[in-house]
Amino acid sequence: MTRALRPRPSVRLAMRLLTSLVFTVACSALAAQGYVYLPASLNLQNQEAVDYVIRPFMQQDCRAQFLFDALEVGATTLTIDQLALRYDGPIPRVGAPGPFTMQRLRIRVGATDVAAPCATFADNLSQPLVTVFDGPFTYSPDPGSQVPHPWGVGGMDFAFTAPATVTIQSGGHLVIELIVEGNLGGGLAHTILDAARGIGGPVDGTAITTGQGCAAAIGAPVATITSTGRHAPGAAHFVAGANLGANAPGFLLLGISDQFGAIGALPFGLPGTTCSLYNSAEFALPVGADSSGAVLAGPTTAISVPAIPTLLGAMLFEQFVTIVPGANPFDLVLSDQRAVTLGPWNAPSRGTWMISHGTDANSPVADAVDVLGLAIRLRTL
Repeated sequence: MTRALRPRPSVRLAMRLLTSLVFTVACSALAAQGYVYLPASLNLQNQEAVDYVIRPFMQQDCRAQFLFDALEVGATTLTIDQLALRYDGPIPRVGAPGPFTMQRLRIRVGATDVAAPCATFADNLSQPLVTVFDGPFTYSPDPGSQVPHPWGVGGMDFAFTAPATVTIQSGGHLVIELIVEGNLGGGLAHTILDAARGIGGPVDGTAITTGQGCAAAIGAPVATITSTGRHAPGAAHFVAGANLGANAPGFLLLGISDQFGAIGALPFGLPGTTCSLYNSAEFALPVGADSSGAVLAGPTTAISVPAIPTLLGAMLFEQFVTIVPGANPFDLVLSDQRAVTLGPWNAPSRGTWMISHGTDANSPVADAVDVLGLAIRLRTL
């Protein structure tokens, strides 16, 4: 009959000490973890925010930067290893039941010393962001179960590939960027996220059309210019043109005066044509018309204005010119003019921002700048 082997007292003591040490280390690690809820001024640990946002997860493709100042973070330095969002509910499941897949989701984090962000994504960063998640993503619809919604429900809980340490400089912001590509749930009201809107930021100014364009051919309609977006400091507006000549290369001329330029008094009519130059053309952005003679509003025609409040009331004059052989003795076609008066930039009521483009995941310029705080839970170490 064989007796079971039993460790000697000294071995048993060592095992107990080792077990105690492992337990102590594990408990210390757990104790070191905590959560930060953004925006910090809203007590979102126990209640939902007062609004919602459809970007970025209700879009097929979207790029969104979310900025939080140190007051809305509640700390100036933190190490993060997980991020969670939550639905703004309850919203019943309707239509497609899911789950849905994004071909690619990228999450980037970091800090910037920029105090007043604008519509140009790169200008909002003083240093590169760190990518903490990059890959396909599958999520389930809002379950519509309770208020406040649980954090991370439906898959909205993202573990980082590695912890990221962020230090917010005085006057700066924490930056969290979400980039969505190929979202099969885009356009469905299943991913409305919890958020809080503030007031302030850029306010649209005015844009009017003056003068008259000339035609690319006899009997053709005259060239025209339009603009959309927000004409204000800190925002961007997008310029478009029509009837500029099929596949014609050219420029978007930007001037600070419609009274006088390098060639003298304005407007300046091209001799022997019905074409006129309407602005002083200090800047020229290269453009190209498509086969219908149109220049579409997009990144190449985006006019992003710095977030400088003193630019309120400043005027900018815009006009297209394209090269169309045979159009007239100068081979030039000029549109009418867009006269823009910039609106105000008001200090935000809360230190939170959302800078986003709702249809282009790789756009360098946002089509919306809002004083909005996305509800976010960060796990800290």
